[in-house]
Amino acid sequence: MDLTLAQRIYLISYTPEKHDFTNVGLQFRGQRLRAAALTELVAAGRIGVEDGKALRLGSEPPVDRYLAEVWGQVSAERPDRWLDLVHGQAHTAEAPVRAQLLAAGVVREPEHRRLGPLAHHHVVLASPDEVIALREAVRGAVLGDADGAGVALFELAAAVICTEGEASVLFDGRERRAHKETLKAFGERFDEVVPGLRPALLASILSNRAVGGGWG
Repeated sequence: MDLTLAQRIYLISYTPEKHDFTNVGLQFRGQRLRAAALTELVAAGRIGVEDGKALRLGSEPPVDRYLAEVWGQVSAERPDRWLDLVHGQAHTAEAPVRAQLLAAGVVREPEHRRLGPLAHHHVVLASPDEVIALREAVRGAVLGDADGAGVALFELAAAVICTEGEASVLFDGRERRAHKETLKAFGERFDEVVPGLRPALLASILSNRAVGGGWG
């Protein structure tokens, strides 16, 4: 699937076996999607890092509408704190990414809407096997103790963002403990790619958790 990092991270929090997002997969998803978009923009040279802060680069926005939206929120004159970029708009992240996936036919609206406070998050996957493949690519990199310096951006960023973002849909507690050193090495490599973003993601999550938030 030719998808952005944010779209992929949206999808891998889905549990195909349960045909739904688990509560764990939903909580703090806004923070994860924001972090994913910012990571992709840095990797593409659209955002620079100055003194551990973000600075918008270039004059033409990215083609992808959600990436363009996030890019446009970064100052081109005075570096922005990562925490402000992750936390302030986390509640707005899911809707545009979900709309993109619906428009592309990657997900579709369910025929029968479920009841409950989280029902509006529910979608149906068009190709569950492709989402399973995305998840297994990330899991395989970590469970196989791959060298963080050699893995692709998606596997690196997804492992770090979903672990820091408490998406235990990818790795259960036993797996995180067993591969603690690999996850640590992935985190250190991620910090080289996007200095300062990982602590900001964690700070945003801890802030929301303290007030029982993070549901979008």
